Amino acid sequence: MMNQIGERIHAARKGKGLSLRAMGEIIGVSQTAVSKYEKGEIVPDSGMLIRIANSTSKSPDFFFRQNKVKLLEPNYRCRKSLGKKEQDIIHAKTVDWLERYLEIEHISDEKIEIDLPDKKNCHADTLADIENIAVKIRKHWNLGLDPIDNLIDSFEMHGIKVGLIDADSRFDALTFRHNSQPVIAVAKNIPGDRQRFNLAHELGHIILDLNPEIDEEKAAHRFAGAFLIPEEMIKYELREKRKSIDINELYRLKHKYGISMKALVHRAADLEIIPDKVAVRYYREFSKKGWNKKEPGRPFPGERPSHMELLILRAQAEEKITRNRAAELFGEPLTNILNDGSEQKVVNG
Repeated sequence: MMNQIGERIHAARKGKGLSLRAMGEIIGVSQTAVSKYEKGEIVPDSGMLIRIANSTSKSPDFFFRQNKVKLLEPNYRCRKSLGKKEQDIIHAKTVDWLERYLEIEHISDEKIEIDLPDKKNCHADTLADIENIAVKIRKHWNLGLDPIDNLIDSFEMHGIKVGLIDADSRFDALTFRHNSQPVIAVAKNIPGDRQRFNLAHELGHIILDLNPEIDEEKAAHRFAGAFLIPEEMIKYELREKRKSIDINELYRLKHKYGISMKALVHRAADLEIIPDKVAVRYYREFSKKGWNKKEPGRPFPGERPSHMELLILRAQAEEKITRNRAAELFGEPLTNILNDGSEQKVVNG
């Protein structure tokens, strides 16, 4: 028990981005004492454990949680490289989320098995081969070729757990495996089109079997575009050959398919709908106007995973867990889950 609590204290501190000294100052002990708590050399009493919980924004139940998760070969997708401290924070938050997810699955006795084609059937010798693989995944999931309304729901319905992580602005997504199943953590506070592209990009890493000569990042990038708007559909929307594309046209397609305007330009260039020189002109315009960071017009709304939340709410309704336990599994107060006032009243009882 001492080691378990010590490991939890260490994880909570790392997740909050605190040094040993910083935590010690908050809870009123030396950094040596904090180190001893983490190593299991000293067991904190209930009062100290509550102070540690408050300093790390954790529920006291966190320190007694049974599920333990280790991230196997995590693969980060970031716009810029992350430092060790930032990686530790993301790592701890991802582990915390997945442990809560596994716990409610255990309580509910419900688990969705992975549903993906065999990787050997997703082999690509060229980037062009990836177009057919993206359509193959869509068909396997019965998505057709139309816009995907909720990408996260599609992932979770087929056994890929998705969590939203509040992290450093440089972080986009993280993919790893737990018990052979793929798991994706994606940045929380980003535009929906970027969120969806990151998810599709990570799915490419999960499913593609590439010729060693193909760059993995380029392949995953191509897959993401092809998965969000298949070749047949973008050629239907834009036609086979264009000399230019109106910005308003890109904006409307962005909100129809949930893919950024810049990614649409890249997609059109990949499929030779527009010449490369035209795409370069758009890239320069986007850079000049600051649209690389924030595209014009109304942002595409982000998505939120619902499966885990529904399991928690169902378990609470069936009195398998208490309301306080439900809040601990959510990782936030239940009143923060829904934005609509009338719905909040229902949740609040």
